[in-house]
Amino acid sequence: MENFALAASLILPWLLGIVWLRASWLKPASTTWPILLGYGYLAGLLFTTLVMRLLDASGIRLGFSSIAVALALLIAAGIFFSRKQSWRIRRPGADWLSLSGWKKFIYALLLFLIVTRLAGLGLEILWRPLFPWDAWSQWATKARVWYETGQILPFVQDDIWLEGKFPWAYTDAAPHYPPTIPLIQAWMNYGQGAWNDTLMNLPWLFCAGALGLAFYGQARQWQIPPLFSLLFTYFLLSLPMLNVHIALAGYADLFMGAFYGLAAIAFFHWVRNRDFWQGSMALLFAMGCILIKQPGIAWAITFLPALLIIFLPRATLAGTFLLAAAVLVTLLLFEGKDFYLLGYHLHLKFTPAWQPFRENMMAMDNWHLLWYLVLTALLLSIPRLYSLPYRSMTTLVFAAISFLLVVFYFTHAQKWAEDFTLINRAFLHMVPMLVFYIMILFRETARLPAFIMGERQYEWKSPGDT
Repeated sequence: MENFALAASLILPWLLGIVWLRASWLKPASTTWPILLGYGYLAGLLFTTLVMRLLDASGIRLGFSSIAVALALLIAAGIFFSRKQSWRIRRPGADWLSLSGWKKFIYALLLFLIVTRLAGLGLEILWRPLFPWDAWSQWATKARVWYETGQILPFVQDDIWLEGKFPWAYTDAAPHYPPTIPLIQAWMNYGQGAWNDTLMNLPWLFCAGALGLAFYGQARQWQIPPLFSLLFTYFLLSLPMLNVHIALAGYADLFMGAFYGLAAIAFFHWVRNRDFWQGSMALLFAMGCILIKQPGIAWAITFLPALLIIFLPRATLAGTFLLAAAVLVTLLLFEGKDFYLLGYHLHLKFTPAWQPFRENMMAMDNWHLLWYLVLTALLLSIPRLYSLPYRSMTTLVFAAISFLLVVFYFTHAQKWAEDFTLINRAFLHMVPMLVFYIMILFRETARLPAFIMGERQYEWKSPGDT
């Protein structure tokens, strides 16, 4: 029975996401199964935490039965609303069968390496107790309280807690953080029927798998050939820093990277052909960032400059530079000031942290050769970065990079870059988007040899075309 409930706690959110992302009003006709499985798992997990919050607000005690019944009813409703959609499944292995000769071997090898890597990381989760610092100081603390009490009890700052005016409140290192991650862990423990700080982190493994499925599916939707799509999927899933956040499960950064990355990739598709389903996923997952972690608000805001480029096309390059210049001038004018933002105390002071960036991105083994690949792609694509097909995508990528540079160069967060405690975690949030972006640049701009890329070149449509 315990094994069944544990399996149900993994499968029910997945089913919930799949059936609702197939709802008729989302117009998912062109959505392929890898995309639906990837986006469906993460969306379903987010929906599950919202269901838990709704049950708690209604005065219903949280437990496996109450949550599972609610999810089952929602799955039934989702099936009803998606009943008019075709559920034809493309033959498994169709991409592999479409290849010829040595390409089949390389494709199978890459797939084997990905599966083996994820299996090894899954064993790390099963064998390792709750280990990472933030995982047990500010995330699992909430999960344990909510699991034991069956209620989403409030967490407050330590000085308020010490006053003793709120005996039902608790405190930890980050009481202001959103409840989504702890609710995921609490839900997994409800499924086990007992607190287990290893099995509750299995969603981190599933998150990585969902990210890989969605990334590959969206690459194929972009009409990038199967081998090249899987190659970049392997690049993403083999990155050491991403693997660390799977094996040392319990941090929110892997989920933040998955939500922001899949929002950005869906946004790229929407810009390209105005697909309603892709636009809906861009909006849903961008809003999901806000529910994952406090900086998710800033990550969601990075979409605004790209949207301005789309709806105010005459602004284009000049407008982008003017906006960047205005932000820079504002930062310099307020240098030396202190203020609070998103629960953080910030002190504005321009102190460039060049050395930590060079060491972490270029010298250490945190990212393999990713940043060299990024620089190569950008240099080869300079003439086209702000051409019509790439303009909004490039703006989003540069907005994300600019956000991190502002954080590390203009605030006291520089010390977290210098001691290497935050710099890589922060960049992990934008890496899935960045890998997809450079894949497009290599595919469309660098024009790698046809025997690797495939026989047919795709003709771009203007972002204004439908």
